[in-house]
Amino acid sequence: MLRWSGSQQVTDRNRAEQHGLVVAFAFPARAPCHSEATHERWTGLAQRERGLCVPLKATKWKRDLRHSRKLQMQEPAQRNREQVQALVVGSGVTGSSFAFLLQHAGISDVICTEARGEVGGNLISRSKDGYLWEEGPNTFQPTPVILKLARDAGLESELVFADAKLPRYVYWEGVLHALPSSPADLITGRFRLLSNAGKARAALGALGFVGAPKRVARQAGPEPSEDADLADESVEEFVTRHLGREVFLKIIDPFVSGVYAGDPSKLSMAAAFKRVYALEQLGGTRGILEGALIRLQQRRRERQRWAAENLPKVKAGALGSFREGLQQLPLTVATRLGPERMRTRYALRQIEYNGAKRGKRRYTARFETPDGERVIETDALILTIPAHAASPLLQGLGVSGSELLQEIDFPPVYSVTLAYPKFAARFPLNGFGNLIPRSAGIRTLGMVWSSSLFPERAPPDMNMVLSYIGGARDPGIRECTPDEVAALVDADMRRVLLRADAPSPQVLGVRLWPRAIPQYNRGHLRRLEACNQGLQGFPGLFLGGNYLSGVSFGDCVQWAYDNVPRVLTFLQETA
Repeated sequence: MLRWSGSQQVTDRNRAEQHGLVVAFAFPARAPCHSEATHERWTGLAQRERGLCVPLKATKWKRDLRHSRKLQMQEPAQRNREQVQALVVGSGVTGSSFAFLLQHAGISDVICTEARGEVGGNLISRSKDGYLWEEGPNTFQPTPVILKLARDAGLESELVFADAKLPRYVYWEGVLHALPSSPADLITGRFRLLSNAGKARAALGALGFVGAPKRVARQAGPEPSEDADLADESVEEFVTRHLGREVFLKIIDPFVSGVYAGDPSKLSMAAAFKRVYALEQLGGTRGILEGALIRLQQRRRERQRWAAENLPKVKAGALGSFREGLQQLPLTVATRLGPERMRTRYALRQIEYNGAKRGKRRYTARFETPDGERVIETDALILTIPAHAASPLLQGLGVSGSELLQEIDFPPVYSVTLAYPKFAARFPLNGFGNLIPRSAGIRTLGMVWSSSLFPERAPPDMNMVLSYIGGARDPGIRECTPDEVAALVDADMRRVLLRADAPSPQVLGVRLWPRAIPQYNRGHLRRLEACNQGLQGFPGLFLGGNYLSGVSFGDCVQWAYDNVPRVLTFLQETA
């Protein structure tokens, strides 16, 4: 039998006290001095668990309480309508980073909204009985912008990093093969995943002797073009052309499953892996290896430009998180903004464009909340919600090309976290985890050995493993119940990692993401360009999110850093 442990929010009383925070309120029910909306903002912000509300500092919440009482004395129409300089819709990594950076740049008149009851978007960190696990993204690559954001948000001491030397594995024909950590490892006899012929083909392709550059002009514009989409080279085509079929099947196919939960025959190389795609353009006829060397020099110059920031030192190849999980970032931003600036249970239903009318903000956003409709008027509107949520709102506004955002696929994915005694594993789980090619006949896409990555993520005698299952090539997973999915993953783990007599797992978390990771399929760049052209007629309206920036944590933070100056410039020019 599978043993369920349920979930618990990351933030609890003890951790709050350790970090110098105070318990703001304890609500067994709605406090009489608060409106339902204010109550929900406090409880949603702090991730209410057993009537406990954490983590706002005493001076901050007293000021907000006075403001809340002042709101109670206003007329209903006044309470339901507000005006701000900037409104950020969505509190995931993109939205929370953007809201913080705006505030950090001096724009205090900003509100960030979240449709769900807690901040963080897909960043969901949970803890219970000595375990701390992620139910969405699980790590990030510590880029300079992430390190700077963590430092500026007061989270530098909360950063944790996995050992850069931890190996990654690919499961192939019943054996786990460690992926090479350097080009030298690729050609040695120690790396047995590829045959000698496969290694030779990859080397010739990387040096430019095989796989001449294929330069295709992609058609942009509002009108879909089947020919243009077919000319948009897929990941499978690009990798096979450069490195050979064997590298694609054994390395790239499982990698694409792990990153995108996607189908490499449909994913656009130029859109999904733009940095690797650019290596071909940099290297030209001398191959992608030459392009990689040129890119390495560029990155060194970029690091030199960041030297003055005195950022935390991180070893190359390391992966990062925060001591209390990835959700600690948006929760910290929520604390900095306060409950009147970070609104939960605010579902955006309509956007109106007012233009540059005297005495009016450019945009009116109408929200559905537990207390009825709330209206926020703003000069700058930043939508960081998923493409399928943004598209109908933009169509209602009259943004041409925005209907194409509906074509972006978001397949279902389950995240499953199971724990087993360490003796149940066939070998010590000292590594990052393993990927599984689709040809292996195993439904689980990959397994992250979470208890090996960061300290204090599991009791010392237990292994905790986070698995993902579903994706673009297994959409039927949405029809399975959590019990069925936990059993499927347990069975797959017994094939890959566990001894035959391993006991039943402790089931920590099983979460279905009905629409998980955006698929950068062929034609993706054309769709985005068409929508971007339509936005030209709506100054002050900005789109963000992982369907635009890239799907990784770092991509989203980088997008925020790149685009906050655009919003600041707009606000200055229209003041």
